[in-house]
Amino acid sequence: MNIEKLARHLKEFTLDEIEMIAECDCKTELELLLNEDKLVFGQGLYKYQEEKPKQEFIICTNQVTNFQVITFDAAINYFLENYVKNNCKLNTYRRYRRMLKYYISPFFKNKNLNDITCNDIQEFYDFCKGRNLPPKVLKNTLALLNQMIKYFQNLGIIDRTCNFQVRRLSDKTKFTVDRIIFEV
Repeated sequence: MNIEKLARHLKEFTLDEIEMIAECDCKTELELLLNEDKLVFGQGLYKYQEEKPKQEFIICTNQVTNFQVITFDAAINYFLENYVKNNCKLNTYRRYRRMLKYYISPFFKNKNLNDITCNDIQEFYDFCKGRNLPPKVLKNTLALLNQMIKYFQNLGIIDRTCNFQVRRLSDKTKFTVDRIIFEV
């Protein structure tokens, strides 16, 4: 029997109660749950701890910069020609070009690359959610935007004030929008 599932269902219980329900010796499994901070023991009772939801966005601060000014469209062309064409396969190049043209460029077309802030990234995330993009497409689009920004940061063309990550929080086979986290 899955002791963690039973503990989650019972919420509060004694050792005798859970052993009677599970019809087995549960001490070792309860110790593991205590070590993982999923259970708390006090006054003879075990209490199951619910996982706290993770924060979706973290705000960053802006800094004064003295870097080059480059339009977003020029940055896209430079990125595609000098990075993607030289380091990626043809199908990846085509996919990146489509994603940049149809998803990313419409939002950032009137901006300079060095003017993009963390707030712009959050607004872009909301913009993409409003267009009802599938979660996987949204994740891949944000990851490509992050890759492009990091490329120009590493070249020294723009500063490093806009930093974020798109990462999977848990199970690889299940991806939902709440698993896209911005760290800036």
